[in-house]
Amino acid sequence: MTVNNKKKSPKEMNKEYFKSFVATRGSISSLYISWAGLVIALLCLIITWNIAVWSYQISPMKSVMNIIILCIVIFMALTLFMVSFRITKKILILHQDFAAIWLTIFSVMLTFVLMFLGYTMTQGTNGNEFRYESKFSIIVLLLFGLTYLGSLFYNFYWLKKQLKIGFSETRTTANYFARAKVYESKSLWIIFGFSMIGAFLTGNLARVFGLVFGMFLGAAFSRLTIELAYSAFLLNTDKEYWVNYIDEPEKPWKEVLKKRLKKTSTYVIMGVLLIVAMVEIEDRYKVPKGLQITFSYVLMAILLFFVVAFIMWIIKKVRDKRDRK
Repeated sequence: MTVNNKKKSPKEMNKEYFKSFVATRGSISSLYISWAGLVIALLCLIITWNIAVWSYQISPMKSVMNIIILCIVIFMALTLFMVSFRITKKILILHQDFAAIWLTIFSVMLTFVLMFLGYTMTQGTNGNEFRYESKFSIIVLLLFGLTYLGSLFYNFYWLKKQLKIGFSETRTTANYFARAKVYESKSLWIIFGFSMIGAFLTGNLARVFGLVFGMFLGAAFSRLTIELAYSAFLLNTDKEYWVNYIDEPEKPWKEVLKKRLKKTSTYVIMGVLLIVAMVEIEDRYKVPKGLQITFSYVLMAILLFFVVAFIMWIIKKVRDKRDRK
């Protein structure tokens, strides 16, 4: 009896890797996290809107940065719409070449708004301190831009090198377990939680935190963006990489709502939006002292909930890791 130990060629190894990538980390299902991206983009829109009004005293629609963030909000809303309904999702499945390009753009825009949160931490808590053309602001934006572009170039050449030697079976198998952890909903809310912590810091500590936060995200997200871009190229040139999606039955909206209400992330969103609403009310209107006290108690309750939720998440992760051993 002879055993066939024929070694696979780099081309075969690459094909297996990107087939697994397209079916997992680069699949259309990754667009479901657009609801998280929409919330984060809306928060950034509130910030840029106030910068235009407070710092520059101009119409928000005359601010270039505000228009960019608004376009990202619209893009995230369209993405959420497309994956939320069977008809629009079926269009994406029928045109996976287009969906792959959309997913690549989505990854770039999501990275941009997350890095923008880091940028706001470096500029101070007072809206009048935000000046895009200030020396410090230009330095921060250059560091963020160079970090992200440099990481994209590095990972582009990393991909070229990997394609020459072929992706290992270990990497290929890892795709089925990873499921785009850097872009999954839980990971985004951890990142968002860290940005909220940074927002409460002051002085140089906040600036250092925001600088490290933004540069880290630019470097961390760049590799997935490059892999998504290359998978988009493959999907547009060879239908062999297309995925046969299973047509799942549509769930009643009550069942979807009930499931969503069981998720901690839903209440995190509500808490953040409530904090933003209270801050906006106090900034724009003369708030009675009784209501200010109420706002303080509500804020403390929300922050306490965030801390408890974070601790519970850590405990769950520790238990899951222990159970797997």
